[in-house]
Parts: sequence; structure tokens; C-alpha cells
Amino acid sequence: MKRLAGVLLAAALGACVHQGGIKFDRVKLGRVVVYRNGVAFYERHATVRGGVLTVSVPRERVDDFLKSLTVVDTKTQKPLPISIPRQESDDGTNLVMKLQLPGTDVADVVLTYVTESPAWKPSYRVVVGDKAHATDGTVMLEGWAIVDNTSGEDWKGVLVGVGSSSALSFKYDLWSVRTVERETLQAEERFAVAPPNGVAPFASKPPGDSGGADAPIDLADDQIRHAPGPATGPVQPSGGASVAVAGELARPAPPPPPSAPMPEPTSSPQSEEVISVSGRSARADGADEDDDEDLAKASKPAEDTRALERERLKEGDARMRELALSLQRSNKHLVIEGYADGSRPGAVDRAKDRANVVRNQLIDAGVAPGRIEIVTHTNPGNAEHVRLVTQAAEPPAPAKQPGAADADAQPVGESHFESPLPMTVEKGASAMVSMVRAPTTGEVVYLYDAESERGNDHFAFRAVRFKNPTDSTLETGPVTVYGNERFIGEGLTEPIAPHSIALVPFALDRQIVVDHASDDDNKLARLITLQRGVLTAEVQHIRHDKLTVTNRLGTPAKVFVRHTVHKGWQLTAAPPRDERVGDAHLFEVDVAPGASQQVDIAEATPVERTLDLSADATLDMMKLYVDAPEGTPELKTQLRKLLGIHKTLVDLTEQQESVHRRLGDYRERMDELHGQIVTLTAVKTGGDLMAHLKDKMKDISERVQKATIELVDTEEKIMLTRVQFQDALAELTLPDVTQPAGDGKAALLKK
Repeated sequence: MKRLAGVLLAAALGACVHQGGIKFDRVKLGRVVVYRNGVAFYERHATVRGGVLTVSVPRERVDDFLKSLTVVDTKTQKPLPISIPRQESDDGTNLVMKLQLPGTDVADVVLTYVTESPAWKPSYRVVVGDKAHATDGTVMLEGWAIVDNTSGEDWKGVLVGVGSSSALSFKYDLWSVRTVERETLQAEERFAVAPPNGVAPFASKPPGDSGGADAPIDLADDQIRHAPGPATGPVQPSGGASVAVAGELARPAPPPPPSAPMPEPTSSPQSEEVISVSGRSARADGADEDDDEDLAKASKPAEDTRALERERLKEGDARMRELALSLQRSNKHLVIEGYADGSRPGAVDRAKDRANVVRNQLIDAGVAPGRIEIVTHTNPGNAEHVRLVTQAAEPPAPAKQPGAADADAQPVGESHFESPLPMTVEKGASAMVSMVRAPTTGEVVYLYDAESERGNDHFAFRAVRFKNPTDSTLETGPVTVYGNERFIGEGLTEPIAPHSIALVPFALDRQIVVDHASDDDNKLARLITLQRGVLTAEVQHIRHDKLTVTNRLGTPAKVFVRHTVHKGWQLTAAPPRDERVGDAHLFEVDVAPGASQQVDIAEATPVERTLDLSADATLDMMKLYVDAPEGTPELKTQLRKLLGIHKTLVDLTEQQESVHRRLGDYRERMDELHGQIVTLTAVKTGGDLMAHLKDKMKDISERVQKATIELVDTEEKIMLTRVQFQDALAELTLPDVTQPAGDGKAALLKK
């Protein structure tokens, strides 16, 4: 307050001056600070004679004036009490207040208050070195604040400043007289009291109010596409036993962009064996053609059933695509409820596996994993299905202050800049107040930004990178870039915290070309449970962004790659030099003149899946798991034994197929020789040839006999190896995942 009192000493004015319609009697304006939240701070100094100071205040500004007014004696530095008569005046839209101060002598006072004002606007200039592509490591930074004087009076010889902060600003009624209406109470007996409303598990609003949520989606088990292979779990149909589908794990396709719909899956109809004999169709069981009509009638219900199954799957796929698009266009969350009949064994696993199948499909379609939650319901008698419930992104929290900042939002910085010299700004005019002019660390670089709304996915922007040299936050504003004494571009900056680095793109010269490719893979991360050869495991679904950065310039280029890791994903591989800008990473890459640089950015999300250990793809993932640092030595020893048996089984199976092919060739050759011998029986001169063919027939017959014996031996070895494989599966034990890692316990979860 001493500083406020000592800024200017006021001289008495013969007439009233105006401040936005506010009229002061003999008061001089000394200092104005304009803020970004729609208010301005005013400081005035006055000599009060007779203990009365008259002020006329517009009615719409009375509340701001009363809640912020301070009057301090410049000699004692003590606040002075103020009496404000409440007589109504005839000034129309204004109220006339007489600030009555104690005593009747002359008093020097300082008045401060806050009132409504237009926000100031920032603008910046950055001057780089003489060469457009390289600097000496410094740039010149200038910052200006544009202030608008709409106060209704001239600011003459006033210290003008600007500032911004996290300070809240509001209007509050302090002028109106308040009377409190009190309730009249009387004795009363209440014989019937209604209970409070019930609350649903996922309701965030009273009944009848969806709170921004969509209608729940129910998917029956036959509407969920359980892709074959270890990527799906043993989902039990509603009317049958548990089924574990084995097969190969197809390499997942890269997820479609947020605007693309979920791809239409293709069905795999079952094959039917039909044998063609001399233009007639016969069944594989050798039945006569007369039974064809009966066969057709018998097969028609099966065909109708398969057609109905395909239609049900298409219907489920369509609803999933619609849901994925809806989630991508909003910020809602999704709860996947898996239902299973609790009266049958394995209900929790069935409900969880079914829900995970749907979750994995939505993740592959581009829905962020962090927006999906899984719950299970296993009451007896439940129908086996999945229910999808959307929720508002931010459920209302009790006792949250209105306007409170989001926990994930960027912090609000403080800034204050003031002109060192008094300045004059006429009423109705604007002024530019200097905030900063200083050399600072900086350089010209390139920024590859394919994520922003105005980004580019093929070329990198030229950008200026500089440090904020001040102790205040530089607010969002336009940046004009000069180089070699000419204009070279302009950009827009986000708020720059004190002494932090900013990166502002200002031109697109297409000198840095970026080729972008994406692919996905899966890595076994953690083993959970093992039951009857079906393994429940945590699989890391890994998404790769592969960039090829090419420099067309004749000079080295420093390129920053912007990449945002969304909620639910974790960065697993990236260039080592990394900076953070908000929620995004900036990876620094140096590219030599005329050269290309490869950049691989990988991020992963955990997906719980059930894997059939008899499937080749699962065993391939096991090989990678054994070579990885994760897992205990005991478990890896068992897995190596299992993999070794599987390799033997694969080799024997290939040998069996080879013997089968040889037997087929031998039998085909025997049929040819037999036909030739039959033909030669009618030829009298074919004795020598007949003998040769019979020798050949005997040789082929001996080979068939040897191959048959070899085939029998191979099949016996395959059978024995399969038994060994099953025994190894039975002996396989897993660590108890309910125990924390490194606790020294030897608890094992057996099959």
C-alpha cells in the first residue's frame, strides 16, 4: 500500500473526470493495470476537504466499486471508514455517493478499486540471425501489450501496466438492501415419510436423466465375433459346454483413424465335401444319387442355421461400428458389463472373457483404452451376453467449486508488466505497452506435427525455438518472425511459463519430408492362469509409428517430432532426446544434409486375452517371452521344455506330410503301370516291355511298403510326442500373480 500511495501526488481538479461513467470530485488518476480476466485496477490520489468526496457510479458498476474500494490515509497508512448515504438520486442510470470521511480537515487519501475493462492482447516479435537456417544461438525477443482505453477519460501521465493470473473475477450484489424471509414454524406430526430415491450402479443423474449417456447396447453371445485363434478366450455359449477355439493368431491390422469406421469382418463358412464322378454328384459316404433329394432336405436346416448365424454376427458388427464412431466423436467413457450364469462353473471367467473380446475390438477400432471399464455380473440364471453402457466423461463430484480447474489442465501462470515511464492515452484510443525486449537463447529448427488441427502429415514446419527470459508467463498471442532484415513468417504461441522453452512454427518450406507408416503387434507380458491347456495372459498390444525423415537442405537440420501418448497407452520406444510440451512429447532428431533418418515410436496398452497353448502363434509368443527378462527361471525352464517338445512335434508332422505325399506319388505311378500292363497283354511282341514294367511295379510296391511302415512309425512317434506335450502342459506351473513381485514366496498356481 505504501507503493500505491507514493506513485503520484494528486492536484485538485476544478471539474469532475469520468471513468467509464464514474465521476470523481477532484481526483487524479495515477496508475492503471489492465488484466486478462475483464477487469482493471485503478489507483487515484485525492485531497479531501470537508470530509466529503462525491462520486457518481453507473448502476451496473456499483457492485464492482463497492467490493473493491479501499481508501487509505497517506500519512498514517491506515484505512479510513466510509459512510455512504442511501438516498435515491435522479441521475438516471447513475447513483450518487458521498464518501463521508471522519473529520472536517484536509486529508490526502489514496483510493484504489477494480472495475470492468476490456482485456489486453499480447503480440510478439522474434528476430533471428542473418541466416534463415542457422543462428548464433541467440534471438531477440520483443513483447507488446495492446491496451484499449474505453474508460471515458484521458489517461494523462499515467503509469500503465498489464497482468494476468489465476485470480477469479465475478459480480456480487452489495448495494441492494437484503431482508431475510424467516419461516414460520408450528408443531406438526408426520405419520408418513417417503424414502429417498434409489441409485443405480452407473447412474450419475436422477432417474429419467441420462446425464449425456446413450441408451445401453445389449449384445447376445451369437452377436459377438469371437475370432479364431489365441486372441479370443474360451467363451461358453449359452446352451453348451465351454469351447476353447484353437488356431493361428492373425497379425492385427493397424487401427483405423478416428474418422474411419470399424472394418466389415468377413465370415468363414464351413466347407462341405462333394465328390464328382462322371458328371454325377455323389456323397462322400458312397450313397446313391437317389438319396440326393433327402440329403438336400437334411442339409437345408444346417444352411439356414449358418445363414442366421452370419446375419446375427453382421448385426453385432454394425452396432459395434456405430458405437466406436460415437465414442471417437465424444469424450464419453464406456462400461462393458459381461454377464454369465453363476450356477455353472467358470462364470466369472466366461463373463470377463466375453467382455474382453468386445474391449479388444473397440481398442483395435481406435477407442482409447483408458475410456473403457469392464465389470462382470454372475448371478444365477443370467443370460450369457454383454451390455455396453456409456457414461459422461466427467461425472459430477460433490463439493466441487464452480469453475475449478481440471486436474489434467495446464497450470495458469502469473505475469505482470508495467511501462517504466508515464504515458498518455486519450479516451477511445489504444496503446502498445512494452512487456519485454531482450536477447535470449534461441534458434531456427523444424517441427513435424501431424496431430494438431492445422498440422501437416507429410512436411515439417520451420519453427523458432526460444526461451522466455522473464519471470512472468507470456500469454498466448501471435509471433512475427524476422530474419536477415525481412519478414520470414508468423505463428501463434501457447502460454510460455517463466524461463521455459517455446517452439513456434512460422513457415512451411517443404524442405523436410516425412514418410509415415504404422503397424501393430502383440507381446506376451504376464502369465495369469492356466486351465486345460488354455492360458490367460496379459498381452501388450503395441502400436508402432515409423517415420522416415528426409532432409532436402544442404545444411544439417534439427527436427522435433510431436507425439501425444493418450490415456491408457504407455510409451515403450522413442528417440532418446525428449522434451514435454503440455501433454505431448517433442523428440529431437538430427538429420544430415541430403540424408534420411529413421524414427520409431512405439506405445503399448495391456490387453488381457486367453491363449490356446496348442496354437502355433501362441508358442511363437512363448519363445519371445522366454528370451525376455520377465518371468522366473523355473517357469522359463518349463516353457523351454514345452517348446522343445512342440518343435519335435512340428518336425514329425512335417515328416508325416512328406511320407503322405510320397505314398500318393507311388500309388499314382502304380496305377499308371497297371494300366500299361493291362494294355500290353493284347500285344504279342511286348514281352520284353512287359517284363520291364512288372519289375518297375515290383520296385514301386516295395517302396510303398517301406513308406507305409515309415508312416506308421511316424504316426506312433507323433502320438507319443503329443502325450509328452500334454504331460508337459500338466506339469506347467505359474507364479501366483496375487503375490507382489519379489516377496520371496514360492506360491505357485497350478493347472
